[in-house]
Amino acid sequence: MKNKLFGFLQILPHDVFTFVGCVAVIVGMYLSRAMISIGMITLISSAILNAKLLSNLRSFIQKPHLIMITGYFLLFAISYFWSDDIHYYKERMQIMIPFLVLPFSFIAMNRWELRWYDLLILLFILLNLSGIGWSLHEYYQQKEHFDIGYGFSKVIPTPFKNDHIRFSLAVVMSICFCVDLFSRYSLPFFRALLMLIILVDIAYIHILSAKTGIVAFYLVALIFIIQVIFSTKFRKLGVASLFVIATLPFIMYLIFPSFKNKIGYFRYSLEQMNNTEKEANISDEGRLISYQYALEIVRDHPILGVGIGDVYGQMKQRYSRDFQDKEVTTLLPHNQFLMAGVGLGIVGILYLLLLQFSIFKLVKKNDFLYLSFCIVMLFTMMIEPLYETQYGTCIFLFFLLLLMKRSKYYLA
Repeated sequence: MKNKLFGFLQILPHDVFTFVGCVAVIVGMYLSRAMISIGMITLISSAILNAKLLSNLRSFIQKPHLIMITGYFLLFAISYFWSDDIHYYKERMQIMIPFLVLPFSFIAMNRWELRWYDLLILLFILLNLSGIGWSLHEYYQQKEHFDIGYGFSKVIPTPFKNDHIRFSLAVVMSICFCVDLFSRYSLPFFRALLMLIILVDIAYIHILSAKTGIVAFYLVALIFIIQVIFSTKFRKLGVASLFVIATLPFIMYLIFPSFKNKIGYFRYSLEQMNNTEKEANISDEGRLISYQYALEIVRDHPILGVGIGDVYGQMKQRYSRDFQDKEVTTLLPHNQFLMAGVGLGIVGILYLLLLQFSIFKLVKKNDFLYLSFCIVMLFTMMIEPLYETQYGTCIFLFFLLLLMKRSKYYLA
């Protein structure tokens, strides 16, 4: 019986299962969150129902960075014992399941030829372009209405269930992926198509005007240009690109009313921050208030935090205390490190710092695309609770592991 089972597992087409699972995850980001779950179930099922299960487990144990990713889930899972709100605890842990299942799923995959990873990247680029097309269609249906709304921190509809921040990150990632493909393929038509997509992405990210995405774009662009300038072959191109990037915001300000109005709202929010009265419903000041409350909770519960199940409740208590007569939205700490601190105290912050260090440590064994991805994600973690939505967790973890897997150093 054991030999028959082993023989059956050997003939399973694992490469097909894992590739289809990856396709389902990427398509699911744009069409259905259920598809994301189905894709991940396919990946972990292929990893477990595998004749090389024990060998893959040994390989997994030899990868400290993958163990740390899984450990992030386990650390929060333990906070069950000091979380009072078990319902909210279950909601949080459900979102964090990819930290548990994806690292081992990727270590159990065979390493494909590079073109198969490129196909997945191309699928993401094309789906992202389709998402942009849909979003722009919705925008131009009521352009004046949406342009005015940008003066009040309203944004146009986007994929990812209108999670415009995570979608803006996806657009930045699309740009990075296009640049990577452009550098490795020399077909003129393909390169021209990639350049066109890059231009569309850049224009859209200014129309959307999500601050996180815009800053992430300029941050990666600046790092890329600096790298080009220090290369002896393309120094003049780097200097010219630096001039273009420096003037681009001013050009976009003149062309796109949504970007212009967003800048106006940003100025308004800065002015409001100088007032003595707290304004939790103004986006930038609301983010700072969430930092203040998070730090207060960490000071009150420094060792183990309040448990992941009680993060929202503890934040809500402080909003209710300071805004008794006002209708305000209770925000989670808009910083992933502070989110970890509220849930797990200093232990959580230190663990997340070590996890990020283990990820960045692999930059020297990878390419500029990996570096760009890590920089974008780290920046986002500083101003957003990146891991606290299914889309954020998926964008971070799936593509991190995919880039590790395609590395010639077998990082996953």
